[in-house]
Amino acid sequence: MKIEVLQEIQNKPLGRKEVEFRLEHRGSTTPSRDDVHSKIVAQYDADPSAVVIKVLNTKFGAGISTGEARIYEDPKQMKKVELKHIIDRHAGHKAEE
Repeated sequence: MKIEVLQEIQNKPLGRKEVEFRLEHRGSTTPSRDDVHSKIVAQYDADPSAVVIKVLNTKFGAGISTGEARIYEDPKQMKKVELKHIIDRHAGHKAEE
């Protein structure tokens, strides 16, 4: 799985970095949100509890997915800004680990 960053925006008022990315996973299954989350954390050397995969869309049959990640300066800021269902989805992935 290879992650290509398409756009990176520093959003200082919200205390986060917004990253749009593209994944190539030809010949394998669509990567899970956990896999993508760990790759983004490693690539940006970020705190795992302050990273959210907001969107992950797969193009059928192409082996390409696009998505958006939000990397917060700290988890408290993430809880103030993100919608509850996004935080719950993110927390659900942490509980499975």
